[in-house]
Amino acid sequence: GEKTQDLIGVSELIISTSLQGVLFCLLGAQPLLVIGFSGPLLVFEEAFFTFCTSNELEYLVGRVWIGFWLILIVLVMVAFEGSFLVRFVSRFTQEIFAFLISLIFIYETFSKLAKIFQEHPLHGCLSANSSAEAWGNGSVAMANTTALATGPAARSATKVTGQPNTALLSLVLMAGTFFIAFFLRKFKNSRFFPGRIRRLIGDFGVPIAILVMVLVDYSIQDTYTQKLSVPSGFSVTAPDKRGWVINPLGVQSAFPVWMMVASGLPAILVFILIFMETQITT
Repeated sequence: GEKTQDLIGVSELIISTSLQGVLFCLLGAQPLLVIGFSGPLLVFEEAFFTFCTSNELEYLVGRVWIGFWLILIVLVMVAFEGSFLVRFVSRFTQEIFAFLISLIFIYETFSKLAKIFQEHPLHGCLSANSSAEAWGNGSVAMANTTALATGPAARSATKVTGQPNTALLSLVLMAGTFFIAFFLRKFKNSRFFPGRIRRLIGDFGVPIAILVMVLVDYSIQDTYTQKLSVPSGFSVTAPDKRGWVINPLGVQSAFPVWMMVASGLPAILVFILIFMETQITT
């Protein structure tokens, strides 16, 4: 939601992914293939949202037309059995694409951490009275923010800044998640416990690390950390900005005809990303 200003959030992503997952398992003849959002698609969404914003185009309407062209491209590829193109892909291409996905997640992690340090900078040592006053002001601001954020629109409009220890705690949580996942991955090849248990712990190392750090974050009540903005009930992330159904001809104004045709170009790029992910890296 942060990349698209809440036009696409957690609720929309979960519902759309679950629906397309059910349809793909029933009709795609590959029920074990995991379909979901990935790093390259996140970069594409961010770039397309920036393009639409700078050219005063409606982002969601543009995505509708990209989806329309994507359906046509996929149908043509399936009709002509385009999956045979995989045999021309070498191991080098596979490794480069896997490296790209990893690099995107690494960049997004440190980029978000740097943003947190900018919004919640570390301060030097203060006197006892100054420290108590600063902590009191921070606590009051945090309490007011919590009281105001009662709905999806309020949560998206409210921005908390300058909270003490937020940046340091975020750094600890990030480093803790990485080291726990890395240790559990190495634990898979250790001599402790039977092999089946070691493999089970190693395969679920990342979810275990995330769960442990979430519990640590939840147990620390006196330090603010950013949470996911999830609406209560069955609703979109920002009801004041969009609904569940998007008019392909335009929501706020008429969508340009030239952009309806030009959406085929980004659709080709999205198809290449999806084709590479499903046919090569999985």
